[in-house]
Amino acid sequence: MKHTKPRALEPDKEERHVLRLYVAGITPRSMRAVQNIKRICEAELAGHYDLEIVDLYKQPQRAAQDQIVAVPTLVTRASGGATKLIGDLSQEARVRVGLGLPKLAPTGS
Repeated sequence: MKHTKPRALEPDKEERHVLRLYVAGITPRSMRAVQNIKRICEAELAGHYDLEIVDLYKQPQRAAQDQIVAVPTLVTRASGGATKLIGDLSQEARVRVGLGLPKLAPTGS
């Protein structure tokens, strides 16, 4: 019996995630947000996402484009619309929901 990958998991069939992370310089909170989103994306979406990091100190006019009022803010775009996640993205469960990823199974006893 030949085993093949389900069609939904083939890389060319998956939806591409378009992400824009707004930060304010190289503050600890901004740097944590960058590290957290890169870690999650590489673990879960490797090869299927585009991440743009926008430093509002360098490009303040970009805040109006996505109506950014706090930083760091991650804006995700998918076929279902846009989602905004505010903070350093350390709450992985919330980031997973925002990216449309399945919840992690609980670990422990």
